[in-house]
Amino acid sequence: MIDRFRAVRRLLAGLLAALCLSAGALAAPTLWEVRDGQGVLRAYLFGAIHLCHAACYPLPAGVEAAFAAAERTAFELDVSDPSLPQTLLKAGLLPPGQTLKSLMPADLYAQLHDAAKQVGMPVSRIQAMQPWFASTLLMALAASEAGFSTEAGVDGVLQQRARQAGKPVLALETPARQIAALSGGGERAQQAALRQTVDLVAGGQMGAYLDRMVDAWQRGDDAALQALMVEGVDQAAVAPLIAALIDARNLEMADRLETLMAEPGVLFVTVGGGHLVGELGIPAQLAARGWQVVRR
Repeated sequence: MIDRFRAVRRLLAGLLAALCLSAGALAAPTLWEVRDGQGVLRAYLFGAIHLCHAACYPLPAGVEAAFAAAERTAFELDVSDPSLPQTLLKAGLLPPGQTLKSLMPADLYAQLHDAAKQVGMPVSRIQAMQPWFASTLLMALAASEAGFSTEAGVDGVLQQRARQAGKPVLALETPARQIAALSGGGERAQQAALRQTVDLVAGGQMGAYLDRMVDAWQRGDDAALQALMVEGVDQAAVAPLIAALIDARNLEMADRLETLMAEPGVLFVTVGGGHLVGELGIPAQLAARGWQVVRR
């Protein structure tokens, strides 16, 4: 059992970025070029999927060519940070004296209880967790049982390849910033997001759900990806969480990218696909600031 939970902690470290609802109609995953006012290429923006398996590979030739041509890389997080798992675990616990049972409706807690048992997670452990962390852990375990892993996630694979190739690996965010986003939105939004995960686990649908996510990602189907992000969710309830997880971070990551693109060397930027879509997506944010942003 101890080895099982050590493996879960490693998986959770990679899932921190993944569970920011990052989930985008073309025939390949989303890839953008960003050029400055003089038309000089400064970056590629690639929309990745964080949980995957062998079916995600090989990546399209255009993506591989852009990755090879780039001199620097940037990702949401540096997943090699050794403090990341412990930071996540510490932030994911409730204050002493609080339990999930006391914080949520009885019906949701009953479903959570059953879902935890279904994936082999002791209910005593779930009781002490923040709602977002319980959701993260349930998804991690259910995804693993369905054959998905962060080790096969596209951003993790590319980050490892960048290090092997000697390309600088830059982080767009800190673990603390992502944890703040994951835990945001208020109680109602947190419960709505947790209910989505619980429903997928309890219904044995996590594998099928992630298969559809991978399919939409491979087709570059933005609309399908956006729909999957909120499938089965009370959208009015979860809206503040989406704003914290996606919209606010898009603005901040665009700020960070402008700083990085002012430095020498073309960037290959890998973020969850959900950050590259819509009027508030990173490409739209950069275009509004005068950058030339074109989807390839």
